Amino acid sequence: MGRTIYAEEHLRTYLSSLTKPDGYVIGLILGQSAGQKDYIVHLAKTPPPLTKNVVEETLISSAAPAEQDAANTYIKSVKDIPMSWVADHAKHVTRMLPGGMWVLGIFIVGPEDTLDNTSNVQKLKSVLGAIHKTLSWNNKYLCGNNQDEKLILSFNSVTQKYICKSIDIAKDSMLKPADWKFQEKATKWHQLEALVDFDKLYLIAADKDPETLKKQLQNILTNVADLIDSSLVVIEGEVRSPDDMLEAFSKRKKNSKECKNKTNDSNNSLQVSLYIPCSQGNSDMDVKTTSCNASIRLIGQLVSRTFVHPKASVAEANTAVKEDIVRSLASRLEMHWDSLIEEENGSPEENITLHEPPRRVLIALPENKVTLSDYLFPGEGPQEALLSLQELLDLEVQESQVQKEVELQADPVEFYCQSDVNTKPLDNNAGTTINYEINVYLTGSYFSYFSVAFIILLIAILMYKLI
Repeated sequence: MGRTIYAEEHLRTYLSSLTKPDGYVIGLILGQSAGQKDYIVHLAKTPPPLTKNVVEETLISSAAPAEQDAANTYIKSVKDIPMSWVADHAKHVTRMLPGGMWVLGIFIVGPEDTLDNTSNVQKLKSVLGAIHKTLSWNNKYLCGNNQDEKLILSFNSVTQKYICKSIDIAKDSMLKPADWKFQEKATKWHQLEALVDFDKLYLIAADKDPETLKKQLQNILTNVADLIDSSLVVIEGEVRSPDDMLEAFSKRKKNSKECKNKTNDSNNSLQVSLYIPCSQGNSDMDVKTTSCNASIRLIGQLVSRTFVHPKASVAEANTAVKEDIVRSLASRLEMHWDSLIEEENGSPEENITLHEPPRRVLIALPENKVTLSDYLFPGEGPQEALLSLQELLDLEVQESQVQKEVELQADPVEFYCQSDVNTKPLDNNAGTTINYEINVYLTGSYFSYFSVAFIILLIAILMYKLI
């Protein structure tokens, strides 16, 4: 039995709008898998490369060159599809998706039934292989569940007919039938809200080989991911069996609201709590003392907003929430450490250096209200988010639709006051030692019940020479 894919009717209209007289358009299929069923939330056209030799990091470029080149640059035949460019598009888009949603495959719009041609099929298989490889090799906490089975949707711009196939990249690579269904009725997603508190100190051992800030943050990310993975998820104050259906929680909450004459619950929003297990202490254990010359403190709150399909189980909801928390943290830290390469290799002699990673803004898809994320560095505004949406998701939205208030600007003075720099020598006979502290602050609060607030601040404190 083949896969069944559910997509809303407005996406058929979108495919029709991509018609070119003598060319092809390729893009990504974004959505959520549930066994043999897939739920599509968006189709995102891949922007054309601006030049033949394109560096991955330049996928989002200035609007002016894009407008100049886009008019003359498009795919004239299937064999001209730039595989690495489509794969890089998939990596950037994955960062914008909530937990539980992924790049499920590719679509192609052209003046023929593309899958009837063997050479075309081989090319599209190669494109999917490039996407799978890129997502597998990238940050696993960002790309995570990169499933092997992918979709290919072919849309004939002349006849307006379409056909969908699925393919297992890791196995025989044979095309299998898939039933793609456009439906007028919008999917009713369950919306999950979670708040996680962090306050953890990570010590850097004095006898450990020096590591870059990037490596140290990667180690913290691994530790946090393990903690989140081992946490207990409680939905609406109840612990339920993983096989239970999430719909039961939603109906109960809806009935409760109706009893209180509050019937506006179209988002099916559910509150989720995560309980992270404490480390097992043993009073009989010997106390072990370790000399450290640095510390990194992770402190603050992380708020998650996740969406799961209408027939999702508790287990699927739990997984999606955990993926969203880890993906959000991984996205911030990856973008941040990439921006710090030059500073990290520079001189550490400044008194105090304040590092502020990008903040999160949310944008609801026009037809189904599922929210996607974009990340803005200090000094950037909603205009940059609009540019990213246009380039990466082919979405035209107004600035007022960008939920930019979900993250608060933190007061640096507050964090400087909280910083505790220990200048006491670890060993009076150790000679010259470097002691410093880096604080990773996650701060935020709710706006109108379900908004997300999450900001990270890294404060690198003066390195002191201790005699």
